Amino acid sequence: MWILDWGDSVNRANGQWNHEDHESSEKALDAAKTKIGMGLIAHAIHSEADVLWMSGEELLDAAEADKSPNDS
Repeated sequence: MWILDWGDSVNRANGQWNHEDHESSEKALDAAKTKIGMGLIAHAIHSEADVLWMSGEELLDAAEADKSPNDS
């Protein structure tokens, strides 16, 4: 199980993130990219044991890398 922490500027300010459970890291990454595309903040993906897989910066980089040159 992988957990996506996400939210908006209010969540960022108070450090309280929404949590979304996913069956795989790939599904969590896809969900993070969707949140970023919606203008939300993907804070991190971590395991149930709280082992960090990807930070917010890494998630943003992954979402940007998926954009085609025509999306800019």
